[in-house]
Amino acid sequence: MKRMKRMKSEKKTYHHLIRGIILIGFMLLLLKLLLTNNITLFIAPKMDGFIYFTLFVILLLGVLLIFRGTSEENAHYDCECEGEHSYPKSKLKSLFLYSIFIIPITTGLLFADHVLDSSVAKNRTLKLGADTQDMTKIQPAKKNKESSDPGQPDSSPAPSSAEMPEPLSQAEYSSLTSNLLQATSINVTDDTYVPMVNIIQENMEKMLGKTITIKGFIYREKNFFQDQIVIARYGITCCVADASVYGIMAKGKIANLPKDKWIQVTGAINQTIFDGAPIPIINIQDYKMIPVPKQPYVYDAGVRIE
Repeated sequence: MKRMKRMKSEKKTYHHLIRGIILIGFMLLLLKLLLTNNITLFIAPKMDGFIYFTLFVILLLGVLLIFRGTSEENAHYDCECEGEHSYPKSKLKSLFLYSIFIIPITTGLLFADHVLDSSVAKNRTLKLGADTQDMTKIQPAKKNKESSDPGQPDSSPAPSSAEMPEPLSQAEYSSLTSNLLQATSINVTDDTYVPMVNIIQENMEKMLGKTITIKGFIYREKNFFQDQIVIARYGITCCVADASVYGIMAKGKIANLPKDKWIQVTGAINQTIFDGAPIPIINIQDYKMIPVPKQPYVYDAGVRIE
């Protein structure tokens, strides 16, 4: 009888140890993403505080479970909840259960992080012009106070992993609209990407003929002609689960350009029909292939209601 109780206690100890190691593994995975700034490939910077809190809680729970798993004391722990907590009754079931957690931790630690591409975009909403009503619902975060002249090349840095544009006020949005309408050439910057695309869509007739420079990855819909692409970016509000595809259609001698490659395009704004609605399109005058930026996503910061 005593031998059976000892074996049962050893079994619980074994499971405590494994579960503690798994939690520490998750903590190391989060720590890797934070240290490499690759956490921004999964969540918006405004969520970093929750990640640090989660990191601390997982570390604490993992240490406690490892301590219980290595303790020589045969203490009895009772959570005083209804029902009985059971452990896998065979080694095969234990292996299957813990592999569900160990495999993603291992692959996350060993392999490079993946950037969303066209394979995901085809299952997401394609926004060739943002929805102002959606933009007003976004909560504020940190803001880069300096904004570049839309008629000049972008010299301002993109938001870092600890920095996210704050929602524009109505006055700031009106000022940006006025600047774009007055400019003869437009450079779409990362920190105001979504509102700029939205403004171009809303004021399309006044934008016709203006020169625009924009960068993104190459995306094609099935019903596109060979000379048509979308210069696309993923816009994130909280995390990649809510990512939408923003961009502007472009056309030119680009039939041989492969999808998902990053490109910077300069051309004149024109108008075309897509899915029965008028949208802006860029007549490409010049383009160049560029490397994937350190921050491939843009943030749908929104417009504040005042």
